[in-house]
Amino acid sequence: MSAKTIVAASLLAAGTLATAAPAQAATETPQSVCGNGFRVVKDGVRTIKDRQGVELGKVFLLYNRRTGYNCAVTFRTLFDTDHAKARMSATLTIQTTTPPLTSSGTTLGVYSRHTKPVKLFARGLCVKYSGTIQSVAPAWAGKGGRDKWGNCGR
Repeated sequence: MSAKTIVAASLLAAGTLATAAPAQAATETPQSVCGNGFRVVKDGVRTIKDRQGVELGKVFLLYNRRTGYNCAVTFRTLFDTDHAKARMSATLTIQTTTPPLTSSGTTLGVYSRHTKPVKLFARGLCVKYSGTIQSVAPAWAGKGGRDKWGNCGR
C-alpha cells in the first residue's frame, strides 16, 4: 500500500469518526441521560430564557416509579456559531419530613449539550427543580424551573 493510500484512508476514517460524534449527541434525551425507567413527569419541562425572552434551553424533571428516584437535567437548545460550551446547572430539591425539611442536589459545570443528571430519592415527597445556562463570556444567561412544591407522589 502506498503512503498516499494510507494517509487518505486515515483521513477518511478520522472524518467518519468526527461526524459520528455530533449525531450521537443530537440523539441524547433526558431519559437517556437519567437512565432506564425514568420518564418526564407532568409539569416536568420548564423553559430557560434570557432577559430578552430568548430560549436558551430546558430543564427536565423525571421520575422512576420502580426506584422512587427523581432526576433533574438541563439541556441547551441555543448554540453559538462555534458551538462553544456554556456554564450550566441543574438543581433538584426534595421536601423531607425531618429537619432540615429539605434536601437538594446540584450539578454545575461547563458543558456543550447538557448537564450531568441530579438524582434524589423522593417517593411520596414534593420536589422543586431548576436549571441555569450562561455563556462562558457572560453575553447571555437564563434560569428556569419550578419554584413551588409539586409532583408530591400522592
